[in-house]
Amino acid sequence: MVFVAKPVTAADLGGDCCANLEERVAELEATTARKGNKKVSVVLYGKINWALEWWNDGHERNMYSVNNYMESSRFGIKGSAKINDNWSAGYRFEAEPREAASSQLNQFDDNNANDAGGPIKVRWSSMYLHNNTWGEVRWGLTATPKYDITKWGLESISEETGEYAFDVGLSETMVADFRMNDSFKLRPKGPEALNNANGLSTITWSNIARCFGSSDQFNCSTRRDGIAYWSPTWEGFSFQVGEFEDRDWGASLRYHKEWNDIWDVAAGAGYEQLRDERLQTAGGGLAGFSRDFEEEAGSAAIKHKPTGLFVLGIWSTSDSNDTNAIGAFNGERPPLMTAWAVQGGIQRKLPWFGLDRLGDTALWGSYEDVRNGFAQGSSAVSGNTPLLSAPAGSGTQNSALGAVRADGTISGAAFPGILDPHQRYQVVGTDVPMWVLAFDQQIASAAMHLYLVYEHFSEPEFNVIDKSLDHITVPLEGFDLFYAGGRIYF
Repeated sequence: MVFVAKPVTAADLGGDCCANLEERVAELEATTARKGNKKVSVVLYGKINWALEWWNDGHERNMYSVNNYMESSRFGIKGSAKINDNWSAGYRFEAEPREAASSQLNQFDDNNANDAGGPIKVRWSSMYLHNNTWGEVRWGLTATPKYDITKWGLESISEETGEYAFDVGLSETMVADFRMNDSFKLRPKGPEALNNANGLSTITWSNIARCFGSSDQFNCSTRRDGIAYWSPTWEGFSFQVGEFEDRDWGASLRYHKEWNDIWDVAAGAGYEQLRDERLQTAGGGLAGFSRDFEEEAGSAAIKHKPTGLFVLGIWSTSDSNDTNAIGAFNGERPPLMTAWAVQGGIQRKLPWFGLDRLGDTALWGSYEDVRNGFAQGSSAVSGNTPLLSAPAGSGTQNSALGAVRADGTISGAAFPGILDPHQRYQVVGTDVPMWVLAFDQQIASAAMHLYLVYEHFSEPEFNVIDKSLDHITVPLEGFDLFYAGGRIYF
């Protein structure tokens, strides 16, 4: 074999070669998502939280595939820009799909994608200005100070840490609120002939167990249009205050700190006053009466880090001082709505079946009770407004509107076969106790969680009086549900 040396030549980078390269780069740029400028850092984030739910209302049982509204599937964009060493600014936009939202489903509706509000709901749309020393001001559609205060304790002590930390806690799996059966209709204990769709009440579980300002039982505040201030954290403490459209305002105090690397402690309390007559639609304007809800809530939790054992308490109250919220038959103001819950369990890496190689395992339970949550005054703009409730079987009732008028009355038709459909009755008291067992397994390497939850609602109390002030207790079935699913973050 003969090897012949040949001169080495440089690659030809001119002519058609560069033209083709530039054309290809242009094509790639056209198909790549880019920021509008290099000064604002942008993050796309979100989660998918989907579950299968098996439910039993006492006579009917079924299985639904649901968007888990304990902490809904969602997506968002965060942007931040540095002004100087002490100041920064930014924004947040977040939305959630409403299809098969667990809190909106009932015996007649297993998919609410076409309900009022559309298939996508905007959760956040706000800007902020931040100072390292003085704190942060937020304005737009943003969190009220009291928002998530009842989740604060559990979220703070159960946040993930380490290499795969996603700033989430166990309330992503289960919260104290009834978000798996809020809109399910009550099942009266009546004649066997009514143990079907025609025997269901027009009143939902949320209608008899909720705050006056929202459809939740504990986390009764939300995100509103307005302005809020969030202080820096000092020795574990932080303070929040804000004012929102149509004279709503609130404040809260939060605490979270680890003690000697042994105890993880968190607590928070918040207050909110709501004076928007058109509260649910936030339309403002005069509505023939003066609105005045006062709501308070809080949570406190402690975790022993070496063992993973934890315990927490949650409470919430709602008080109506609406000028038209006067009982039609007894002339009395609405009773104070109260809700409390106690939870306890363990969260740590457990060597069972090799689960410790996946991430933290959590087992915990809860007992809770919600009294007088029939929201007198939140469902009607005056004592003479017609009952805001759809016929049984229609599947169109909006649980956010409630079913009890400002004068405390309901139609007897709300409970077929139990009350006289031609008479009105005044609600004077409700009580909904329940207990929960939950399991959550972190899969750290995939930014994922798998979970199992069982909830048992005991037979609730529903007490009314008639025009003669005679007391009547409406017999109601309890409710059982089990859901299993997963969530993944991005």
